[in-house]
Amino acid sequence: MRWSSSRTAASRSSRRATAAGSTALLAALVLALSGCGGDDGASASEDYADGVCSSLNTWATDVEETVRSLADAGLSVDEDQIRAAVGDVDDATQKLSDDLEGLGLPETDDGEKAKAEVDDLLTVLREQVDSVEQALDSGSGVAAVAGKVTTAVSAAANAIDMTYQELRQLDPSGELQDAFESSDECNSLEDQLERN
Repeated sequence: MRWSSSRTAASRSSRRATAAGSTALLAALVLALSGCGGDDGASASEDYADGVCSSLNTWATDVEETVRSLADAGLSVDEDQIRAAVGDVDDATQKLSDDLEGLGLPETDDGEKAKAEVDDLLTVLREQVDSVEQALDSGSGVAAVAGKVTTAVSAAANAIDMTYQELRQLDPSGELQDAFESSDECNSLEDQLERN
């Protein structure tokens, strides 16, 4: 009988060890899987830089396509095409505004300065769209309005470039500057700005 109780005790001990091993394995698996997906390890500054540059790049691409469609029409461009193009730029500008405002402040000492730079840019972009709409409403000829579109787009592109450069200089040698310098989205924006 004694042999049987030793065997039962050994069997219980073996089951406990197996259960403990299974629990440890399960815990390790949960920890490993919790590291997958979700947080990609990007800091708030990296997310902010990516968001700003992605939004600016999208706006620049949309406006470039709109201007290209006007240029492709050449001398046959009419007022309806210009109005449609201005509507497209206005939509792109509103989306940019929504996207940038949705980013909020970067979590750095220069967060307020960054927000002010973005707000100033949005003001300039809205002013450029308004100036083209006013030219359209004034009854100016198609050529005059097309010239106004070219001037407005150029001013907007310069404002984007200046704002981007200012944002990169905020938080010198800090996390925000590093984020702008290392962002793939910002590298793509730089390429876009250099082409124009």
